[in-house]
Amino acid sequence: MSIEVTMRHSDVKIESLKEYAQMRMEKLQQAFPKVTKISIVIDVDVKKHMYMAEVVANRLGETAVGAKEFSESGKSVIDAAAARAERQLLKMRVKARKGNVRAARAGSPRN
Repeated sequence: MSIEVTMRHSDVKIESLKEYAQMRMEKLQQAFPKVTKISIVIDVDVKKHMYMAEVVANRLGETAVGAKEFSESGKSVIDAAAARAERQLLKMRVKARKGNVRAARAGSPRN
């Protein structure tokens, strides 16, 4: 499992924000163990005082999630993007389980 945190358009690298993003993505990885790689890009727009966070999670070789959020606070944008990614991963997990159940029922002798 690899977690990649990237900061863009920032002269000063904000270490506390990077550490917070790393910690938040570790929580996401613990909740979804089949996620193989998580990449988060934090973009800082100094003129507009806005932050943008984009989370991309790969699940078993396929791109599972691409969540993008905008906010005026760095930590809130990371939390919002992680929450959206979590909802999308949960939705993918439910769909995968439903597909397995349907395939098992179709192959059963009762049908």
